[in-house]
Amino acid sequence: MTARVTTDVLIVGAGPAGAASAVFLGKYGISTIMISRHRSTAKTPRAHLTNQRTMEALRDAGLERECLARSSPGSNIEHTFWLRSMVGEELARCYAWGNDPARKGDYETASPCRLCDLPQTELEPILVTAALRLGSHVRFGMELLSFQQDQNGVTALVRDRVTGEDVEVHAKYMIGADGGRSRVVEQLGIPLIGCKGLGDVITVLCEVDLGDYLAHRHAALYQIVQPASSKWGAITNFRMVRPWDRWVVSLMRADASALTDPQIGEIEEQVRAAIGAPLPVKVLEDVSVWSVSDAVASHYTVGRVLCMGDAVHRHPPSNGLGSNTSVQDAFNLAWKLAFVLQGKAHSRLLDSFNAERQPVGQQVVARATKSMGLFWDAVSFMVSGEKGHSPAEYQELLRTPEGRAGLRRVIFNMRHENHAHGVEMNRQYVSGAVIDDGTPVPVRERDEELYYQPSTRPGAPLPHVWLGKRTPGPRLSSLDLAGKQRFTIFTGHGGDRWREAARHVSEQIGMDISVVSIGPFLDYEDLYRQWNALSEIDDSGCVLIRPDLYIGWRCPAMPDDPTGRLSRVMKAILGRAEK
Repeated sequence: MTARVTTDVLIVGAGPAGAASAVFLGKYGISTIMISRHRSTAKTPRAHLTNQRTMEALRDAGLERECLARSSPGSNIEHTFWLRSMVGEELARCYAWGNDPARKGDYETASPCRLCDLPQTELEPILVTAALRLGSHVRFGMELLSFQQDQNGVTALVRDRVTGEDVEVHAKYMIGADGGRSRVVEQLGIPLIGCKGLGDVITVLCEVDLGDYLAHRHAALYQIVQPASSKWGAITNFRMVRPWDRWVVSLMRADASALTDPQIGEIEEQVRAAIGAPLPVKVLEDVSVWSVSDAVASHYTVGRVLCMGDAVHRHPPSNGLGSNTSVQDAFNLAWKLAFVLQGKAHSRLLDSFNAERQPVGQQVVARATKSMGLFWDAVSFMVSGEKGHSPAEYQELLRTPEGRAGLRRVIFNMRHENHAHGVEMNRQYVSGAVIDDGTPVPVRERDEELYYQPSTRPGAPLPHVWLGKRTPGPRLSSLDLAGKQRFTIFTGHGGDRWREAARHVSEQIGMDISVVSIGPFLDYEDLYRQWNALSEIDDSGCVLIRPDLYIGWRCPAMPDDPTGRLSRVMKAILGRAEK
């Protein structure tokens, strides 16, 4: 007899998207079962760069400190290098990941969190452990076979891959976070727009101690440029996993057919050649061959099944956007799904998940694909021809004005991969969960992919400013005073009536709305007078912040009936407004 279990939400996949969903839903007390066909969390590092927007979500969940403790700081990923070998001649370098002195201020003022290098092998255990603490039932070695849904829920058939026993799971909703070969997306028949199979990459996790050679070459990525062999291309990529003795080595070639059935001995030989010194190399995991894709799902939801992560956006690893976008998908969905399950919101609220996150998927796929093109432009310049430059030929190239100008051009263009801060931080959601205030979308004064430009316009992320008390004590980010599974109002002098409005509306809709007043002698001091400049409202106005730290609505000044206005806004955001 097939066993039967029930839960609020069945999460298929325990990677960054699925595990983050279990954590964020657990914060609301939502019952979840999370399954993974794999036997454990990730065995290989895979994703690693964790940007500020993702760290803000992890900070809101109380996980920032643990993530930082298990990560490499930004100073360890200061550059991207182009080298003849890991111990050999340098061809070029560029600043990366917020370490350019000309860009450090942008990153420091944008967020209370710092970007870090957190391999997936470290992130996933943090998330899964937190999910277990919050009551999620986590089952590895459980494979989704099929599912069906109706107006009341989803019934899924899953199989224990060890015992062969089947279990029928009844859930009110299901999250498809089962990665790039998603069975959920396949069964739903969701089209993927773009290209798959843009080339294959071989990766291998290995240990080799390069600390003596890299004291002055700290980087996340090292591109080794050598004349191509008959089997391998001219570029071997070393990605730092642990300073400075653990690496993911990637072997790339446009002709994917040359990568079939790789032999471990051949790969080790290529790795040693790229190192350039007779150092011992220890292969830690099986060789992995994976395909580069450029595709995004046309839509993320079908009925009571909501998909996220690599299941719906697949792209090159450029810009480090994969797991970041996955965690942010989960942060966006969790509060909406929780409030629907708790009866505080209408199911219409879930429509905003697709409306808000699918365009983000399109954006990150496009950016990562363009950055991959910039990478190959740099490769083409440094290699120049199928077999590549010899060291002497490359030296002669850089003796010419044209050669030096070409090198400056390709390295300068890499800023769109290494410092695409705007892609990571700028967002402008448009959905039913955002109440437009009628103001025009601000014209970006600087390149919106390179630079974050804060705003409190509805649909934008809450800007970070430092706040504090007039008495001695630590300063707090504006983000620390919002989120935490509730709506929050920020107001100032003359905004006292928002407290009464929030109290009445909270009782009316059955959920807490917190109110924080910012200004001299109020709840919190605007320590550097930044909120006053960024808020774009009068002192008596308000900014309404959603639980995911995005602006849901703002009111420029105190209206005649703040309670009535706030009530209508909250009902609209929650999908409870009468049609």
